[in-house]
Amino acid sequence: MRTARSILTVLCATLLAAACTSTATVVSSGGPTINQAQQVPYNGTQYRVAVSAFDYQAAKRGDIGEGMADMLSNALFNSGRFIVLERQHLDEVTREQDLSNSNRFKKDTAAPIGQLEGAQLLIRGTITAFEPSCKGGSLIIVSGNQACVSINIRIIDAATGRVVNATTVDGTSASNSVGLIFATGDLPIGLGAYSRTPMEQAIRNCIEAAVNHIAATKL
Repeated sequence: MRTARSILTVLCATLLAAACTSTATVVSSGGPTINQAQQVPYNGTQYRVAVSAFDYQAAKRGDIGEGMADMLSNALFNSGRFIVLERQHLDEVTREQDLSNSNRFKKDTAAPIGQLEGAQLLIRGTITAFEPSCKGGSLIIVSGNQACVSINIRIIDAATGRVVNATTVDGTSASNSVGLIFATGDLPIGLGAYSRTPMEQAIRNCIEAAVNHIAATKL
């Protein structure tokens, strides 16, 4: 009787642990289904994050702030550590909801209204260095004629508006371990001119460093 009771206790504990463990797998080739996304616990280890378009304070201006933010959003998603929410093009989502819920569309195909998710963390970035040929600054230059990128990152608690973490991440083209783990895919619009150049390596390494920092931050 005692043995049977012990086996039953162990079985119940095992089933309870399995029920509390997330088995969702995120791969870089596509996002989770709607059901999978909604089943992720809001207070779990995967924070809901939204990335804003980066400000640009570097010397050479260009349309790169949105591209860098897109790359960071994709890289955060590919890391499998975060639930990434669309913010830069959220108006397209709301327009589709409004349109599909008009009397011109079949009701059973309409995107439901009122199920957009709020972010727990907001991530803002400022590009402070974007140099195809580094000339110094906070970056350590080990050789001439290399590209450098620096980003100031702030992580903001959406509930309170407080900045909970702030840091600067750097990326150079000197590293042999180019950021290809999370920052995959072609360079977005605004950055395409730097494709297959040392600057692309610096950009990817900077994004990789940013993801590693955000994931390692104890919030």
